[in-house]
Amino acid sequence: MIFDLDGTLTDSAPGIVSSFRHALSHVGAPEPTGDIASRVVGPPMHITLGSMGLGDRADDAIAAYRADYGERGWAVNEMFDGIRDVLARLRDAGVPMVVATSKSEPIAARILKHFGLAEFFQVIAGASPDGVRSSKADVIEHALSQLEDVPSTGVVMVGDRVHDVEGAAAHGIGTVVVDWGYGATDFDGDPGELAEWIIGRVGTPEQLLEELHV
Repeated sequence: MIFDLDGTLTDSAPGIVSSFRHALSHVGAPEPTGDIASRVVGPPMHITLGSMGLGDRADDAIAAYRADYGERGWAVNEMFDGIRDVLARLRDAGVPMVVATSKSEPIAARILKHFGLAEFFQVIAGASPDGVRSSKADVIEHALSQLEDVPSTGVVMVGDRVHDVEGAAAHGIGTVVVDWGYGATDFDGDPGELAEWIIGRVGTPEQLLEELHV
């Protein structure tokens, strides 16, 4: 079982949005309009900031985000209700679990340890600090490569954003989409070719257990 982190295990939006705003302020750039959380939570931040037309200020904004998030933003975060019970049930059922997140791997490990969740996972895989490994597909590959025995069937991704579905699909893995995160609007329209890779959609952690037949 492969779990996303932001918007799936923890409600990290307040800290991410705060550090995002700090980064824009640091380089004198205006904030975007609309729902900032749905725009910035999930995808790699260097891609988000790099797509905002900051020009030669982009690198400074990315550095400012990483410094602020690493110092304080990561802790402005809460575990979603019911997640610990889900992980405990899966562990008791003998289900191997890993985390695959576009967040920097050292910070992802810090967050999971902070909430006492690290013990549930065989692997915590994230983006490399240098940004070379950042796409969801690359992070999932990194996670799977650290497992001794990866079953040829039955692997499932659990995530809240379309890039979770896309990254898992690149490895022939289906995704159960959770609606308590930040990507509900990702799935409002016709999913097109991704439809075959969305194997379930749930609104609560309890429904997730039912979907997984645990």
